[in-house]
Amino acid sequence: QSIIRFMATENFIGIMTGTSADSLDGCIVSFDKEFQLHESMSIDISENYKSLIENSIKKGFKDISESNELYKAEIALNNKSVELINNLLINSNLNKSEISGVGFSGQTVFHTYQKSYQIGNPQTIADNSKIDVISDFRNFDIKNGGMGAPLIPKFHQYLFGSENSKKIVFNIGGIANGTYLDNKKIMLASDVGPGNCLMDLVAKKKLDSNFDLKGETASKGKIIESLLKMLHASCVHLDYPRADDKQDYYKILNINFDEHQTEDILRTLAEFTADKIYEFFNNCGNPEEVIFHGGGINNNFLMNLIEEKLKVQIKTSDFKIPAKFVESAAFAYLAFLRKGKVFSAKL
Repeated sequence: QSIIRFMATENFIGIMTGTSADSLDGCIVSFDKEFQLHESMSIDISENYKSLIENSIKKGFKDISESNELYKAEIALNNKSVELINNLLINSNLNKSEISGVGFSGQTVFHTYQKSYQIGNPQTIADNSKIDVISDFRNFDIKNGGMGAPLIPKFHQYLFGSENSKKIVFNIGGIANGTYLDNKKIMLASDVGPGNCLMDLVAKKKLDSNFDLKGETASKGKIIESLLKMLHASCVHLDYPRADDKQDYYKILNINFDEHQTEDILRTLAEFTADKIYEFFNNCGNPEEVIFHGGGINNNFLMNLIEEKLKVQIKTSDFKIPAKFVESAAFAYLAFLRKGKVFSAKL
């Protein structure tokens, strides 16, 4: 990325690992005059990081004090976050004194409307990077009357809101969420259903892979009508706005994986994900402009399904910012707005 500097510019680092837990994304951005992306980078956390998280959640552990696996995952996340910060600074030729703060998302272990818990120690990261860290955004939002998720609609509004336009910005991560913008106003922001989480679960169980690459396996399958009907029936009580927990979606996928072909299961789950995105789109009056970001955009089969259902030409966020780094930039923006708790670095 090219570096554009302004006098007295406030630069922020954003660090994000989403519900898919597949990588650690970071960027250096500024918001003073207009949005500027100065540097971006993505690194792996550890080979078994995702399995450590998933195994602990499946066992019902909700704190690092209860789970040695969560403790190991947190240590890995702390260390890699500091490494990512240092690498971003090296690549951008910026020094620590030129960074106003680090927006750190943490890795969500469980989430309710009353409390949210993430691993990753912001104070440790602040002390080791020597830069103040702003974090615990979800509990901050809950304490201020929100649901703690989704958190990025404010950034969607800042980056994509414009006069005389109606649009939806969808983020397809482990969970999919959407922000409906009418001019520069957020009309509705909500989680809308599973993004990649169910498809990734099946890919791990049956393909020994973290995901179905480009949706190639799903593209060979047929819809299992009984499974699709069951999935939709399990969600009829859900309304907008809401904050979803992927564990709730895991619970409804209560099938014997040996009863069906893997490609048929993945085909059905892709249909379900696309259906839930269409439902939100339809609820918002079918606006003509739809923008996507998040890991789901790499699933070509899923994106083709979505485009067929929405009947509009969809695009990614790349005209403003590479789709992979929207969420990390969003947490930098929340840090800029001080929408979280500040952990001051001990110098």
